[in-house]
Parts: sequence; C-alpha cells; structure tokens
Amino acid sequence: MPKVEQPIRIAITIGDINGIGPEVILRALQHPQPERRQVVVVDPPGALKWWAERLGFVWPDWPALTYDANLDALASPVVVLVDAEFSQPQLDVGRPTSDSGQVAAHAIETAVRLALNGRVHAVVTAPIAKSALKLAGLDYPGHTEFLAHLCGVPHPVMLLLAGTVRVAVATRHIPLRQVPDALSVEHLLQTLQVLNEDLRQRFGMAQPRIAVTGLNPHAGEQGTFGREEIQIIAPAIEAARRQHIEAVGPFPADALFARLLPKQRFDAVLAMYHDQGLIPLKMLARGAGVNYTCGLPIIRTSPDHGTAFDIAGKNQADESSMMEAIDLAMELAQT
Repeated sequence: MPKVEQPIRIAITIGDINGIGPEVILRALQHPQPERRQVVVVDPPGALKWWAERLGFVWPDWPALTYDANLDALASPVVVLVDAEFSQPQLDVGRPTSDSGQVAAHAIETAVRLALNGRVHAVVTAPIAKSALKLAGLDYPGHTEFLAHLCGVPHPVMLLLAGTVRVAVATRHIPLRQVPDALSVEHLLQTLQVLNEDLRQRFGMAQPRIAVTGLNPHAGEQGTFGREEIQIIAPAIEAARRQHIEAVGPFPADALFARLLPKQRFDAVLAMYHDQGLIPLKMLARGAGVNYTCGLPIIRTSPDHGTAFDIAGKNQADESSMMEAIDLAMELAQT
C-alpha cells in the first residue's frame, strides 16, 4: 500500500482580536495554499468568522475542530481550531482590552502546546498588543519573552528577515537609556551562540558569518564616543571566535547597513538594540519582513508589524508580511 505523506502543518494564532491580526490572516488564506500545507488557525469561538463578515469576505466552509480532534483525519488546507476556553469573546475594534489580551495569550499557549507535542510543525503568531497582555495580567514585553517562558528557554534571540538580509538584536523591548547596562560580554556571547546555532541547524548554513554592530556612533571611534565597543563588544566577538563562531566587527551601524552589507557576504547582522537593527531591516523589507525567534525548540515566525489598531476593521491591512511568515515557517519545517 503506498505511503500517504502528511502535510506540513502550521498553527496560526489569532493575535489581538481587536487589531489587524484576523484581517491579515483572512487575507493571507484567500491565496491558494501550496500542496502539502495545512494551516490550523487557533481561534476563539466565532471571532474569525465575525471578522470575515465585517470585512465582506465570503466565509469558506473551513472545518472547525476542538483541541483534541484528530488533525490527520482532515484533508482541508485550512482548519479552525476552536479555543473552547472562551465563549464568544467581546470585540472592541481598535482598542486593546483585557479580553483581547487573554484571548491572544491563550491562543499562543495552545499553539505552543500543539508544536511541543508534535501535532504541528511550526507556529506563526499574529500581532499582539503588549498593553492588552498587561490588562490581562501577563507581564511580558512581547511574544519573544512569552514564548521563551512557555518553552523553558533562558536566552531567546529575535531575528528579523527581509529576503536574504537577516538582522538579530542583542536587546529587545527596553528603554533606550537601559541598553548600555543590558550589554555584557556574557550576554553578547550567548546571543551569538544562539544565533549561530539556529543559522546552522534551521537555516542550513555550515559556517554562518555574522557582522556585529557597535553601540555608539562610529563604533565608539577608539573610545572617543564611548567604551562599550572596547570593553564589551570586541571581547564578546573574540570569545565567540574562540568557539569557532565567525563573528566580525564591531562595525559602525550606519556604514554597515549603508555600504558594507551590500558588498560583503554576511549571513546575519547582530545589532545592539531594537531600532538600530529594525529600522534599516524594515526599510529593506517594504512591509514584507518576518520575525523569527532563535533558541526555541519549536519553529516560530510572525509578521514584522504590530496590531495597527488605527486601521483595524477598515479593510486597509496588507497581508504581505503574514504570507512571508507562513512561507518561511513552511520552508524551515521542511528543512
């Protein structure tokens, strides 16, 4: 009897039900799904359908299942996994609420559990609002920290992708004035270790080459504008190189992104803080970037944008980044 190949199964969390997450999911799933891919949308009862009706989409007859259902028994390219912990949630379009925070968090927990149990091959998370998580009583700065907690991982690394350009950040959602104090040789070395390992194991690179930015203008210019490059960043790079990690730098961030990156073969850049790395990355991505979390035991991607409450419900959201996130999740799952 011929062997039946199972599809690559990807769980998508609903995100904040009051933002553009449901819209970009619906728009992305209007496109034909590739062969051997099944998408499982983790949805509180009725929320996705409510959004489809509001936005004027024809609701496809996607099967609706509960958590314990046998996903292998269905051939449908899209399945809605109904999160029975919630009755029909209260939607308040354009505003973060405690209800939307609870729904978003529980969808993430459900999708992670599916992945850790081997029932899906990857997770794609729609945007959430940190303020809604706080209203729901969850004190996480964002997805990365919440996912790390659920997976028991001490040192996750946020990696953004725009085509072949990959930018990781050494610090994430913290005030700019706290960045220098958050940097240490040990922290940067761990970040380079995690980034290097994921580039090798998930992205299939035998010897990734990682460019490291400085923190200060002109990478400190030999201590003239700050000594973090001399005391922290350069020693961390040297420590990484002793472990056979091909880290190079520290480079002035402006020169690296403007001139060096296009000319030299770097597989990834490690920036010191959020905006230093994400502004040039998002300019390159033009609305189609992807966020990937290094260091997790599961594959997780997401769009590179937020909840965009200001345009929620107005039929203005662009699904490009969500589609890229789903495609990358499938690509990495196949690898």
